[in-house]
Amino acid sequence: MKNSRNIDTLLRSMDAAGQSGAPNPGRSQSDLEQILRSRPTSADRGAGPVEDKKSTTYPSGRRRRTFALGAVAFAATVGFLVVPALSGGDPAFATWTAAPGALIGAERDSAVSDCIRSTKGVGDGMFTNDLEAAEVAIAEKRGAWTTVVLAGSGGFEATCTTDTTAPWFKKGSIGSVGKPGDGQPLSSREVRATQLGTGVIANNPLSMASGKVGADVAAIAYTAAAGERITATVSKGQFAFWFPGTELTNSSDQPVPVEVTYTDNTTEIRYLSL
Repeated sequence: MKNSRNIDTLLRSMDAAGQSGAPNPGRSQSDLEQILRSRPTSADRGAGPVEDKKSTTYPSGRRRRTFALGAVAFAATVGFLVVPALSGGDPAFATWTAAPGALIGAERDSAVSDCIRSTKGVGDGMFTNDLEAAEVAIAEKRGAWTTVVLAGSGGFEATCTTDTTAPWFKKGSIGSVGKPGDGQPLSSREVRATQLGTGVIANNPLSMASGKVGADVAAIAYTAAAGERITATVSKGQFAFWFPGTELTNSSDQPVPVEVTYTDNTTEIRYLSL
């Protein structure tokens, strides 16, 4: 019993509502044990990873010291979950925009303070000193939603995406905090993803990509499957973009193509992966 079809058959055989006679407890237990021993076949798991020479990847042996925030961890992060948003004031990302705006003044200060506060307790405060020394690399808004990226030495990053219209007692963030890379400098045209995948906030899925860029990277854009062009924020050696939906769910297997514009106005398609 090695595939999902057989597992479905076994589960149906254990459903007393679908049987004409009294269920057999011994058979049900035996079937359950077979299910628990089963492993999905390669066909069940889907296609294997796409190989591309332009993919920016991390060696498999590199330890990723990153903790996730929100209801679901992003792909390729490890750790535990904190501060989930129970509900929001902007259902289904109704105000979201493909092009970001800049956070300024009191709105920026509030978003940055909220991000620091929501991440300080992660890992029993193991990143407190990093947070205090970090600078604000990105502070953007997309409708009612704000995204803050804090960056520091040794590859430290903290990201928080929040619905600012949610009541304070229901507000939460989704993102990550930690040192996902090894702190090595990037080449001038390099784009290195440190957060890539999907998560859930206020019961709505979103796809996010963020990370580091070299000194010659001026802009990044992603074209979604539906054809919408999504503009990333690129600032102080970091980039970030996100959009509603689960489109980047398989990003650990399928590198994500982005259009990169350099300071000399040339463009190139590069691929994000973790």
